[in-house]
Amino acid sequence: MTGRKKLLKFGNNSYVHFVTTGTYENLSYFRDTECCRVFLEELEFYRDKYNFILLGYVIMPDHVHLLLWWNKTEKSDLNISKIMQGIKGTTARRIINLTTSGRVEHPLQPTSATNKKSTRSHKRNSKYSFWRPGFYDFNIYTEEKLAEKLNYIHHNPVKAGLVSVPGDYRWSSYKLYFGTSTLGESISSPYITLGADAPRYPGVHRFVEMVR
Repeated sequence: MTGRKKLLKFGNNSYVHFVTTGTYENLSYFRDTECCRVFLEELEFYRDKYNFILLGYVIMPDHVHLLLWWNKTEKSDLNISKIMQGIKGTTARRIINLTTSGRVEHPLQPTSATNKKSTRSHKRNSKYSFWRPGFYDFNIYTEEKLAEKLNYIHHNPVKAGLVSVPGDYRWSSYKLYFGTSTLGESISSPYITLGADAPRYPGVHRFVEMVR
């Protein structure tokens, strides 16, 4: 467990990215455990490579939500497009390879003519598409909005009818906040304040410590 770090600071040039990206034609690739493991491995790899802070995540069957932050003054050359290109590109290549080799049983969709430009980051397998082009990036400037989005992603599996309570879902950061998990190495962050939304999480103090 790491020691106390500085709190996140919010401002015009310091904000959290709430990122959403989905699979090609909304196919449920992430119902497969191996596909989820591949995504988490690449998420951790690029977190370490670019040294951004991973505040939360959920892997749904056909899409992913992420909460990311980094000091934009210290890392002025880093941007969300660079991060997502890396994560999506290597994830696609690996999962397509697993599928074509028969290790993952899931039908691959041929890349359409309109989608070819979006597959440049995994062009070695451009015959197939794994992700939808692009991603949605919502910028968070307050602790209250951060808590709201964190609450949203943790309850996404419940809303989708996949589990009854957030803690039962394997592929989210919920247990890294409020319980034990074998995926602790997939998340790292400073302490964050939950502000007015803290009561939504029973037994949690104002500061939540996340572990590496």
